[in-house]
Amino acid sequence: MRRKSSLFIMVFLLLPACAFARDLSDLMPERVGELHRIQLLVGQAAQAEVDRLHGKPLEARASVVARYSRPGDVGMVRPAEVWVSRVASKKEARRQTGIMVHMMYENTRSPFKVSGRIEHAGLSVYRFTGMGQVHLIWFKEDLVYWVSANPEDEAAILDAICI
Repeated sequence: MRRKSSLFIMVFLLLPACAFARDLSDLMPERVGELHRIQLLVGQAAQAEVDRLHGKPLEARASVVARYSRPGDVGMVRPAEVWVSRVASKKEARRQTGIMVHMMYENTRSPFKVSGRIEHAGLSVYRFTGMGQVHLIWFKEDLVYWVSANPEDEAAILDAICI
């Protein structure tokens, strides 16, 4: 009986810790330069947004989506968006990033125009333009990143998120 109680207590204490470990919200600062976080989605809500963005379910262990805007711009200017998914491994993150970049390069009907690849904080960041924003894609370890932002916010977002 004592052994079962100890096991129950360990499971009770570890479950919240495991659930928190899947939450990627700590990757999303409250502020990025002049931008303030106006929305944060985690868990199933974030994964549903990621799946909607891609038009199909994606294999991810966790996802987070954050939107940023200047205080007076809410509803007037398209917010910056940061999408991050944790996948099974660094190899899988590289694969998923490669597929996204390849599809954007190859799709002649894509609204995105290739701007090239830049290096930031030791990471290769693929840069596209389209729909009035810059779009930045990269991976780090088992995380895949997609950022859409107004061009004037690109440097601040890279400094805050691409670390």
